[in-house]
Amino acid sequence: MRNTKATRRIVSARAGRTAKTLRIAGRNVSQKRSQVRVEALLNAADKLLQKREASDIGVYDVAHLAAIPPASAYHFFATQESVLVALAERYLRSLHESLRAALSVATIERWPDYVRARYEAVVEFFNQNPVACKLLLNAVVGSTIKELDLADIDRGTAEWYGSMNAIFVMPYVNDAPLKFKVLVGIYDGIWMASFAKYGFITPEFSREGLTAGLAYLDSFLPKTIPLRDPLSKQI
Repeated sequence: MRNTKATRRIVSARAGRTAKTLRIAGRNVSQKRSQVRVEALLNAADKLLQKREASDIGVYDVAHLAAIPPASAYHFFATQESVLVALAERYLRSLHESLRAALSVATIERWPDYVRARYEAVVEFFNQNPVACKLLLNAVVGSTIKELDLADIDRGTAEWYGSMNAIFVMPYVNDAPLKFKVLVGIYDGIWMASFAKYGFITPEFSREGLTAGLAYLDSFLPKTIPLRDPLSKQI
């Protein structure tokens, strides 16, 4: 019997080491039971945000809807803002997954095709996820969420040139991360204006955003950039 119990402990320990770790608001959550509770809390927060403003939601409300004891909820999320930050993180991960899925190298022939594919994927993502709009396109979001979004933009724009260079023989661009950061700023400003007025990104605002972005890119990218050999193109 003792051997059986010892074996179970070893198996359990190994399973704990190999389980996928969930990172929430800068904190690692490794136990499966805890991960299930965290996801339930985030799902509840998402559902509440579909009908309420962020300022009207508290940790207790989230715990109640998720059917999780408040003490357990506060263990993971001490404040309302920490719940919203974790939910924003989850939406940013989903956004990047959507971007990767949207980019089909076979259909890209010119650099505007690449820009348009990324742009349309992001607009579609926001319009399909109104809570993501509330968290990431709302001018009155908390400072921590804004910092999270800006850090994500910094990482994305730092990689943007390399992503294009994997498909095209890109020319040298002086301070490329800054230029692509300005591009995202153009997009965000237009999307935020549309969300503030209509609650989503309208086709008209979407069209104007893409037009403005392409015009800005035209100011420092040549009209034509040759494609790389199809066998060497990777994203």
